Amino acid sequence: MNQQELNQKAKDIVNSNKYVSLATTDQSRPWIAPVFYCKDDKYNFYFISQPESLHIKHLKFTNEVAFAIFDSHQEEGQGNGVQGSAKVELLEGDQIEDGLKYYSTSFIEMTTESLREPSPYRLYKMIPEKVFILDAEADVDKRIEVFFN
Repeated sequence: MNQQELNQKAKDIVNSNKYVSLATTDQSRPWIAPVFYCKDDKYNFYFISQPESLHIKHLKFTNEVAFAIFDSHQEEGQGNGVQGSAKVELLEGDQIEDGLKYYSTSFIEMTTESLREPSPYRLYKMIPEKVFILDAEADVDKRIEVFFN
């Protein structure tokens, strides 16, 4: 596959899935958490979480995360996914309204008020920095960097 085809394959994987696994650390103990996501047209990801969740507590140490998106129903040896690194930021003030243009769920009422104190959830934006996909044509397990834009 050429670079354009790999970029499109990565977009297809993101577009056809609903959960991203976020890997975080407090500098001593790693943690991974699957979260439901929505994305904008630049492939920034939006998710909600409770501030007391371990993965969110870890963001106080560093806002850098690793992530993976894949369909776990793929046959062994046939699967592909997207993995990478990103920065996560808490959306506050007017940023919440901007984020709600892209994020929607039936899990909770989606208003700016439902994502501020004293409500239990906050809206976060994950901005990918490096993204990789498996090169399905390679003879060995090989990852290639892809670009969403």
